[in-house]
Amino acid sequence: MLALRSRGLGSAWTTLHLHREREMAELLGIPYDEVTQAGMFPVAYTIGTDFKPGSRSVSAGTVHWNAW
Repeated sequence: MLALRSRGLGSAWTTLHLHREREMAELLGIPYDEVTQAGMFPVAYTIGTDFKPGSRSVSAGTVHWNAW
């Protein structure tokens, strides 16, 4: 992904297609009976280059250690 970024491209790991793995294999020419899909990395040119981390909620409200 870093190499893509240096060339003005972007990518993201996705597993959204796995609920229709057989159909995706057929569409992409992947031998379904021989290969297990684990993820997909779509690649595209990005719009702009002003990248920054996405907003995230404070983890203290969702992370628990040895208690609830």
